[in-house]
Amino acid sequence: MSIGRRTFFGSVSALAAPQAAAPQRGSLEGDLLDEIAEISLVNTHEHIIPEQERTSSRIDFFTLASHYLISDAISAGLAGRQLAIVRDPEASPLRRWQAFEPFWESARLTGYGQALRIAIHDIYGVEQISADALGEINRRIAARNEAGLYEDILIRRSNIEYSVLDDYWNAAPVRPDPKFFVPARKFDRFVAPQSATNVRELEELTNSSITTLAGLERAMETSFEQSLDAGMVTVKSTLAYNREIHYTEVSPQEAESDLSALLGSRRTSPAGFRSRVERPYRRMEDYMFHHLMSLAETHDVPVQIHTGLHAGNGNFIENSKPTHLTNLFFLYPRVKFDLFHMSYPYQGEAAAIAKVFPNVHIDLCWAHIISPSATRRAIHEMLETVPANKIFGFGGDYRYPELSYAHAKIARRNVAQVLAQKVKEGFCTESESLELARMILHDNPDSLFGRGRR
Repeated sequence: MSIGRRTFFGSVSALAAPQAAAPQRGSLEGDLLDEIAEISLVNTHEHIIPEQERTSSRIDFFTLASHYLISDAISAGLAGRQLAIVRDPEASPLRRWQAFEPFWESARLTGYGQALRIAIHDIYGVEQISADALGEINRRIAARNEAGLYEDILIRRSNIEYSVLDDYWNAAPVRPDPKFFVPARKFDRFVAPQSATNVRELEELTNSSITTLAGLERAMETSFEQSLDAGMVTVKSTLAYNREIHYTEVSPQEAESDLSALLGSRRTSPAGFRSRVERPYRRMEDYMFHHLMSLAETHDVPVQIHTGLHAGNGNFIENSKPTHLTNLFFLYPRVKFDLFHMSYPYQGEAAAIAKVFPNVHIDLCWAHIISPSATRRAIHEMLETVPANKIFGFGGDYRYPELSYAHAKIARRNVAQVLAQKVKEGFCTESESLELARMILHDNPDSLFGRGRR
């Protein structure tokens, strides 16, 4: 076993929450964790920026805290001038820490807080996150920010075979580094343009004319073909951030009417939070989403859909209930759907859907850091409810590899803890538990996304 992999079950100081403490060696959970550490992960969802971009940027503690943890700090009350100071890279580290610390004290035990603490401890070897330690943390982060960082963290330390990358920063498809990633591509901009300017951008992106619904369909088809050429292994949709994810069947005439209104600017799109519930071009959006599903079906490409909790602060959580999607599962039985984030807090609904629809899978990406204990309870339930080949066990869902490493560590321990309990209960044997671990952490997602590697 490599030195790097031993970090998964090495001792963790008080920096990490009790949930993340290593099990005793010789215990069933410890033995299972040793074996699970050897399973190469198929990471179903990442936002990790290209290594060259990462290493050419100034990265510090607050950079790492900016992904997810900052949302919990804002929820705890960080706002206004204090938030502006924390986000100001030109402010002194001490000043930023003084603005941040009161809210860090409230957020450090959340799943996001656990991940950040584990990353700082394991990757950078600093025992505490504090004012006194901040300078050393930043020095060590800067010293490691060089070529080879991704090899060390994603492969050697995390034992990730490959990650499905949502490169949301690229309007046109770009093939990512195949050493680490296979690409997911989003077509939300084709489904739900909200202005004539948005449509002009789609024309430039696909070198096509969009004056009719047929033109918008052809533009989506062009982008889909370009994405396949760039190695796309799955479609990704995050429209749950913008609207309810129920997509009705509408006629071409109804969709055409909405597009004409959009191009003629005869309707004013709502602003702010109202834009997430008031959709003046909903019929066009619904029609185009169904066109996207038809393309996925034709090309045998799976579809990842954001369900459940939204990142950031403030949204309409009920917009992302997985039951909104039920008509799609009937209409497109040959499309394999991957429901993200275990649909938290609707994980029971997601399990019920996956139980009865052969083309629906449950994905625990992001889930282990939303709530480690809720995810353990969900795994317990899903193993008893859903056929084992329908569960995807890990997706890091971070911009920075240190945090994906930490998430993977929590995920492996969660799986080991659940399976140890299942063995003790007589649910399965130890050898069967290891087979379940391999299925949910590698084989199941690899069956959908691995063709991009072969």
